[in-house]
Amino acid sequence: MTEIITEIKKENRGKEILKDKTIGIIGYGNQGKSQALNMRDSGLNVIIGNPRDSYLEDAVRDGFNVYNIEDACKKSDVIFILIPDEIQKEVFESKILPNLKEGDTIVMASGYNYFYGFLKPPEEINVMMIAPRMIGWGLRDLYQKNKGFPILAGIGNDHSGNSSDVLLGLCDALGVFKESGCAIMSSFREETLVDLLSEQSWAGAILFIFRKYFEVATELGASPEAAILEMYASGELAEIAESMKEFGLFRQLKTHSRTSQYGQLTRGPEYAGEEIKQLMKKNALNILNGTFAREWTNEQLTEEIVFRKLHEINQEHPMEAAEIKLYKLLGRDMDD
Repeated sequence: MTEIITEIKKENRGKEILKDKTIGIIGYGNQGKSQALNMRDSGLNVIIGNPRDSYLEDAVRDGFNVYNIEDACKKSDVIFILIPDEIQKEVFESKILPNLKEGDTIVMASGYNYFYGFLKPPEEINVMMIAPRMIGWGLRDLYQKNKGFPILAGIGNDHSGNSSDVLLGLCDALGVFKESGCAIMSSFREETLVDLLSEQSWAGAILFIFRKYFEVATELGASPEAAILEMYASGELAEIAESMKEFGLFRQLKTHSRTSQYGQLTRGPEYAGEEIKQLMKKNALNILNGTFAREWTNEQLTEEIVFRKLHEINQEHPMEAAEIKLYKLLGRDMDD
C-alpha cells in the first residue's frame, strides 16, 4: 500500500539533523530558486552553486552566498541537483562527484538520471528524491500562502541510516506539509514512469488532437480564431484543469452543461479505445526498458537534429500563423 505522509511526526529527527548542515542548491533556475528560498525561510543554511550567468546574478540579488558548483559541493552536506536532465551527467561527473565526501546526501527532483544509471553516486553517499508535482514558482507561491503541495519522494541509497528522517525534514523545510500538502513515498522507477508516460501519452496527444480539431473545424467553415479560442486561447482549458484538481477527473463534469456532459461521456470513449491503451503500454515499456532514454541520449549526441526539425515542421502548420494573429489581437506576448 502506498504511504502518503501529510505531516512530520514528532519523533522524526530530520529538523535536528539538518540544523547544523549546509544545503547546497545546484542550479538557481525554476525549481532551484523556489526551493532555496523556501528552505532558507524555514531556517536552514542554504548556499547556491551556479555558473556565472543571469541565474547566479539572481541568487546574489536574493541574498544568498553563491559559489561555483565545485566549491558549493565542497561546502555542502546536502546537495540538491536542480539542473536540466540532459546536462546532469556531465556536470555530476566533472564538478560534483570529485567534491563529495562520505555521508553527503544528494537530492534529485526527478527519477530520470538515477533510474537509468546516468548518475552513479558512490555507495558512501546517501541518495534521495524529492519530486514536486508542479513548476517552481508554484512551490514558492504556496509556501508564502502557508499552503503545502504534493511531491513524490523516495530513497535510492541510505548509507548513513537516517535518510528517512532527513528526507522528511527536507520536505518539511520546503513547505510540503503545510495545509493540503503531502509526500507520496515513491521510487525513482515510479517517478520516471509516471512522468515520462504523461509527457509521451496524453500531454503529447492533446497537442496533435487540437491540430486535428483545428483542421476539421476550419475545413467545415469555422474561422481559425474561433477554433483556437474554443480549444485553449480563451482560458477555459485552464479552468477545466483547475476543476479536475479540485473535484476529480469525472466529478468536474458537474461544472459543465448537461449537453456538454452527454457529449463528453458518449463521444469521448471513441477517441480512447483499446488500441490507444496498447500504444500507451508499448511506450510505457520503452520507458522502463531504457529504449526512450537511449533514443534521447543519441539525439543529444547528434546535435538534436530530429528534435529541432520537429519544431520547425510544426511551426509550418497553418494553425501557427492563425494563433500568432489571434494572440496579437488579444495583446499577448508571443516571444519565445
